[in-house]
Amino acid sequence: MAEDRRGGGRWVLLSLALLGWLSGGMGTGVTAAAQEWPIRITAARLGFPTEEETPLARFGQWTPLDVTFQLQAAVPETVELVLSAPDSDGITTIQRVPLPLEKAEAGRALSTLALGAWAYVRPIGGTDILIEVRGAESGQLLSEPFRLRLGRLRDTLAYSVLFLGLKPPHFELPKPAGGDAASAGGLRGGRVLTATLTAVEQLPGHWFGYETVDLAVLFLGEESREFVEQLWSAGAAPLVRQRREALLEWVRRGGRLVVAGGSLADTVARLPDLQEVLPVAIRGQRPADVLLLHWNAPLSSQFGVFHGALGSKQGRFPVADCVRKPHPAVRVLIPPPERQHDPSLMLVAVQWPFGLGRITCIAFDLHGPPFTEFPLRSEFWDWVLREGGAARASVGSEGKPKPLDADVSEEEDELAAALRAHADTFEGIPVISFGWVAVLLVLYLLVIGPLEYLLLKRLIGRQEWTWVTFPIIVLTVTVLAFLSASRWKGQELRINKLDVVDVEVAAGRVYGTTWLGLFSPRIEHYTLSVTGQPDWVGTTSDTVIGWWGAPRGPRAGLLRRQYQWSPWRDQPLGVLQEVPIQVWSTKAFVVNWSGRWPAQEPRVRCSLEHPPADGRAVIGSFTLDLPVPVLADCVLFYAGQAYPVPGGVVLRGQKVQVVLDGGTRADQWLQRESRLEELLWRAPVYRERLGPVRGAAGGAVPAPVSTSAMTEERSASTAIPLLGLLFHEGSLSFAEGVFPRNASLRRLDQSWRLHPEHTSEIILVGRTVLPVGDAESQLCGPSSPSLLWWRQPPDGMATRTPLTGRGRQETWVRLYLPIASSSTVAGQP
Repeated sequence: MAEDRRGGGRWVLLSLALLGWLSGGMGTGVTAAAQEWPIRITAARLGFPTEEETPLARFGQWTPLDVTFQLQAAVPETVELVLSAPDSDGITTIQRVPLPLEKAEAGRALSTLALGAWAYVRPIGGTDILIEVRGAESGQLLSEPFRLRLGRLRDTLAYSVLFLGLKPPHFELPKPAGGDAASAGGLRGGRVLTATLTAVEQLPGHWFGYETVDLAVLFLGEESREFVEQLWSAGAAPLVRQRREALLEWVRRGGRLVVAGGSLADTVARLPDLQEVLPVAIRGQRPADVLLLHWNAPLSSQFGVFHGALGSKQGRFPVADCVRKPHPAVRVLIPPPERQHDPSLMLVAVQWPFGLGRITCIAFDLHGPPFTEFPLRSEFWDWVLREGGAARASVGSEGKPKPLDADVSEEEDELAAALRAHADTFEGIPVISFGWVAVLLVLYLLVIGPLEYLLLKRLIGRQEWTWVTFPIIVLTVTVLAFLSASRWKGQELRINKLDVVDVEVAAGRVYGTTWLGLFSPRIEHYTLSVTGQPDWVGTTSDTVIGWWGAPRGPRAGLLRRQYQWSPWRDQPLGVLQEVPIQVWSTKAFVVNWSGRWPAQEPRVRCSLEHPPADGRAVIGSFTLDLPVPVLADCVLFYAGQAYPVPGGVVLRGQKVQVVLDGGTRADQWLQRESRLEELLWRAPVYRERLGPVRGAAGGAVPAPVSTSAMTEERSASTAIPLLGLLFHEGSLSFAEGVFPRNASLRRLDQSWRLHPEHTSEIILVGRTVLPVGDAESQLCGPSSPSLLWWRQPPDGMATRTPLTGRGRQETWVRLYLPIASSSTVAGQP
């Protein structure tokens, strides 16, 4: 026996040695193979670079990904970068980006951004992004897989500033009450974040690559000369032109850009592409001894106006010689209106709308002396963020730093959560509470446990029958659960679609944002995309679609599920291919699309003008030819005033005579009528934060306390009020503790257009709500501004498959009606 045991021990040792040799050999083989990869990925960075280790990237927002790799050998075929990242439900998303390596030489270090192989990710903190390079046709792996581990992402509620060209020294903001303790977490306690791009190659090639940015600042200084000349040169390379157009398109979609500097004024005067987008004509450089500055203080300040003299100890300093363009949309910020008639004051800061966004031009350097020696530079930077960006979001949330141990759910703004809750709520489909599930589970355990035992042991006396009764009980309960769910949940596909449509009437441009909730009655795969309805937009220019979920850790599943993004037109992320949705489950998506109607077929006819005797009065009319029979709840906004349309409706083809009498201050009207509190109350995270204490976020009357089920039922049966989203900061009261709750939707906030000096246009806002009906007529009929594709991509070759099931369509329309005057010139921004 002892010899047998020794023999057995020897076999065990030999087996272990063999396994060790095999594992070592396998490890050596992998290492050798790794050295023979034709492409070696060396690094990857998600988001815009910052001074800290964590780059600027926020949950669920499109973020550029830069991958650096070494080309170690010639690649015989077309290759592509393959990215695998989870969505908020734990399903893997696949993105394929072509890599132009045909002319690349072996041994070179390359990056995807420099090559123009732009990749974008909607990141989730605490997850991995798998990066590979494969053959486009063969699918052969050409690089060792590279995993980019994401830690905690940046706070979604923070305000993000992107510096272009250089990083300004001494960028400071006023410290809140409490001094250094209140700002220990960074700028405004970590509520203001900054990032810097100093090379044109770092710029995204598509507008949605700036989604994490709230304000971009372009510096015109000697240190950024190469950046500025390369980006705005008339003879720029195609990739540079695409980067430039991406930046401008982001502004047109609601972004905010500040262009500041005097050192390069002579150079800017020779860059017509840059001059074209500025609200001023820069004739060159104008040296100055002293520059008198007057600017408005924030509402929370004890001062109404700040003023100071900008001067250099070294003598004169460069200032751009600016001339205001003769366009009615141009607004001079510094000097303020009451001082603009003083001939001794130079034109310092000017602004105009650019699409849905705005561009602000500042005539002196913000990155060098004398401004860096200016005692009030922090107050002036605060003004730049407020006037150039968002007036209230840039001051931080209540002026308090973000707790380091804050829960992940606090990184989501309540407006996005409210919209998603509305899109995910389907009329007639009950939500079973956890309490009922727990009760049914306890009953089930009682049946298969004590009750079955008593029945077989005490009454029948045949306990071995449990081999038969147990499967019967399980099958019976399963069938009953399935039949009950089928009755309650139904067997129809349900789709909720909410569209916000912005129409630039003068330019004929249409920008759409669509939120989509889909309830699947069976296990199904969907190919999804959204395009503009031809009757609304003519031809759709682009589509960008992505998943939309809550900032929770993705749930791991037993089965590997995945879907992929596919390109459409010039957008790499226009179609979602084969999205898996489980039986009786919902999934939400967000889409951005745009189009431009033919010049000879305008959907809005407008003839508004300022009479010669009064530059603030408006006379004229407009007619809507949009394919909706009626717009309800209509209101006009002009020069900081709100004018509800008599009767609240505008009919298709009706000539509406504009009479601006009896207006109310726009912010006061919005605080009373926007129903922002009702909108926010739909978000569970908002109800949880407030608890039993109800604070009206927008100054509205608090709604009665209701249960979650009542709230969900109400949100399904009533139209969602979106004025508090479209003009969010204007809807906020000035009570203590009230702060913006639209962090991921700031691009849609047009509150800045409600200024009393904004007299170049009238904004018409209205909505249309169709009753719940069959999905095809509701979501893709003429009254819907967008078309939903669910079986095939909109490639122009295939016919769209009609929708089945039932749908709910809601549309909010915001039209920018231009006002003509004697000073109007061509070149509407």
